[in-house]
Amino acid sequence: RGKYPQDSLYLVGFSDYARSMQPADLASAGWEQVHGTNMQHAFILARRLLAEDPRGVKQVIMVTDGEPTTHLEGEHAIFNWPPVRTTIEKTLREAMRLARSGISINVFMLEHSEGLMSFMDRLTRVTGGRVFLSPSEEIGSDVIREYLRGRQRRAS
Repeated sequence: RGKYPQDSLYLVGFSDYARSMQPADLASAGWEQVHGTNMQHAFILARRLLAEDPRGVKQVIMVTDGEPTTHLEGEHAIFNWPPVRTTIEKTLREAMRLARSGISINVFMLEHSEGLMSFMDRLTRVTGGRVFLSPSEEIGSDVIREYLRGRQRRAS
């Protein structure tokens, strides 16, 4: 807020469903007794939030420890482990909608399982996004570093 007051920050937390959060919520976010990683719903909510933002340059910075295992069918979250094709395809479709809207996607992975790596490979191919492997103890500095790089690229 102090260094870049013209920028906006929206936080979206996601498990079985996505929800808007405030910065203070990060410190209190705890283990939820639900199943799922619903990236599809997170992308839907991010697209809605960013569509209303007047700024020209928009990006999604996603931090995840798992591949998409949940998707929406109407208003209901559907969980499957291992992930099923429908979940993967619905998630990629929402990511492509973000990319077509001019919203870049940068993903920070806290783990590197085979399924997550495979999904991220597809995500980057269809959106042109970027993926980073970041240990949890370095995630804060890694996200800030990439955000600042993005700002420098925009200024050039």
